[in-house]
Amino acid sequence: MRRALAAGLVACLCLPALAHDMWLVPPGEAAVDRPVEVEVSVGMDFPTSLSSIDPARLVATSALGPGGESADVALRPDEDGATMWLGFTPRAPGAWLVATTTLPKVLELEGPAFDDYLLHDGMPHVLAGRMDRGELGRDAVELYSKSVKAVVSVGDAPDAGDAARAVLGHVLEIVPLSDPLAVDVGGTLAVRVLFRGEPLARANVCWDHPGNAEDFTGQTWTDADGVALVPIGATGPMTLRLVHMTRPMTDDHEWESFWASYTFRVTAGA
Repeated sequence: MRRALAAGLVACLCLPALAHDMWLVPPGEAAVDRPVEVEVSVGMDFPTSLSSIDPARLVATSALGPGGESADVALRPDEDGATMWLGFTPRAPGAWLVATTTLPKVLELEGPAFDDYLLHDGMPHVLAGRMDRGELGRDAVELYSKSVKAVVSVGDAPDAGDAARAVLGHVLEIVPLSDPLAVDVGGTLAVRVLFRGEPLARANVCWDHPGNAEDFTGQTWTDADGVALVPIGATGPMTLRLVHMTRPMTDDHEWESFWASYTFRVTAGA
């Protein structure tokens, strides 16, 4: 039974997610001293947004530019109620890193739904642990939060990509080890996953391009140093994402999950 479950886990790691991802989607163009808006999307089909998020849940919102430059960020809900926008005005050309984090929220899930969620969102080790302890199908109470980042390319400054690789101190964070805006289609981007500031080994990193519905384009695992190699397969918007779950066993919740995404635009074709 264990062998059959393991085979199913490997086959299903990047099937449609049962929970909603969250992305910051950068615009195709941005200019110095011109207002820029980054879309806050919540959904299962990158980058389409199904619903907006309560702005009161967004904290630590920032825009970081070249040389440590920063800009004030304003929130604007869309009229259709499905999207939130983060607006800022860049004062220097180059890569700008826009980020925000949600306040934690408690979610109660019936046992089968929780098991499916673990299976499809890249947490097979958590599901296997539930099986070992005889807990499959048991209801769960989870505390979750999300930290999202996106790179906005402003003007024409190919050597100003340091902000794109900045470590912001999120609990769970994806950090590129090279400039993501300089990677060609057909190349690879090395990223490091940090959890509470330390490299996270065996993290399941998925990536996605538009047009895959609820599927992910692909997935890989981080090594002992928390590093994963992600292939760049197409121009246009691309996102990296993962979920990491712990089991604190508090009075209020048994599980705590941390979500992270990193979105950028691939501009250089093969």
